[in-house]
Amino acid sequence: MVDVNVEKLIDTFSLNDKQRQAALERKRDVVVTAGAGSGKTLTLVARYTSLLAEGISPRRIAAITFTKKAAREMRSRVRSKLITLQQTADNEQQRQKWGKLSAQMDSARIGTIHSLCSEILRSHPTEAGIDPRFDILDEGLSAAFRAQA
Repeated sequence: MVDVNVEKLIDTFSLNDKQRQAALERKRDVVVTAGAGSGKTLTLVARYTSLLAEGISPRRIAAITFTKKAAREMRSRVRSKLITLQQTADNEQQRQKWGKLSAQMDSARIGTIHSLCSEILRSHPTEAGIDPRFDILDEGLSAAFRAQA
């Protein structure tokens, strides 16, 4: 059962039925795939902000994209939505809640699969058996090393 306040929040996104279903799903993780311009980011931003509305900390949500550009776009849209929610809040408690969440967006786990894996490996280098000062090769350099090998 979805909270009435979360339903109201989701209504502000003007999602279609499938997007709404993805944004409100709580019994499992959600993967959103579709063509360019179809509303993937909108759907994920709706899901992300609705999870925040339910009291889940941004550090407990992983939003994974394929590119750094997409991750920046998603973080920017979530932050913009939180600022809008703060400005239109009905009371001071809600204004403070959305403002606090907006301030936490820099540390939110919104990024590429590479950035998430890197964060996990840097947090647990001993368990992974790696040097915690490892670096990630860009595609060009990686391809050059493969060719050389």
